Amino acid sequence: MKKGKLSLLFLLAIFSLTGILAQTNASYNQTAVSDNQTAQGILLTNFMPQEVKLGDVQFNLQIQNNNNETASNIIAFVTGNGFSTYDMLPIDSLASGDKSYIFIYGNLKQAGNITLTIKISDKNFYQNISVIDPNAESDQQKIDDIRKQQEKEQLIKNISDQLDILKQNFTILEDEIAYKQSNNYDVSLVNLNILNNYLHNIQADILTGNVNDAEVNLNLAYGEYATQKRKLDNAKEIPLVNILKNNVLLFSTFAGAIITFFALYELLKVKREKISKVIRKKIRKKKE
Repeated sequence: MKKGKLSLLFLLAIFSLTGILAQTNASYNQTAVSDNQTAQGILLTNFMPQEVKLGDVQFNLQIQNNNNETASNIIAFVTGNGFSTYDMLPIDSLASGDKSYIFIYGNLKQAGNITLTIKISDKNFYQNISVIDPNAESDQQKIDDIRKQQEKEQLIKNISDQLDILKQNFTILEDEIAYKQSNNYDVSLVNLNILNNYLHNIQADILTGNVNDAEVNLNLAYGEYATQKRKLDNAKEIPLVNILKNNVLLFSTFAGAIITFFALYELLKVKREKISKVIRKKIRKKKE
């Protein structure tokens, strides 16, 4: 009796286990079919454009029919923050394995990064797009232009201030040259012509708003000023002997000029007397 009960319980356990295995296998097959149907459905394979401006827009949805039969009247519903659809051009017919486009016409009222939900044949797809506000770009450009103009004006002011300093130093150099010349210093190597030209060029660049050239000329002017200042600082006093020689030479030149003048005067005087004698002789002959 006990053996019969045990055998019956064993058989029931086997049947139960078989049922569970069969149910599990059926469930697995159903899932596999479902996954296969998903892979074979109507798919969104491309979406354009992904960067758009505020306002009216056209989205192009590339659709592929992965089913084993032709699909017809394929439509899409697109939703998202700030987006509204006002027209759609569906796909009337799409053969198995083929691709085509659904065209969505709508309007965007919100800028920024937006996620669109696209519903096609009871399937949801998601697409991120970037929406740009042209007015915001224009305002930013205006802000950038104002900032650049302010920077340029500040730069011109700095150059003008440095130009004023250079002009003052130029005047000081002129005074020092005059002072050293009057005190018998040799300043023949000092020449302010180039520096003066740079100063004029900088002034012209400032008036025309040519900042780049003004900066170049300013740097050149500083270098030229330093060169002439160094020459002036290194100027040596002329020895007394050289001064006397120069004075003697100057006196000799002046004396020579005077002698030449008197010699010429005497020559002209003699010549005039000879001419007078000739004229008087001719007059006498005519009278006779």
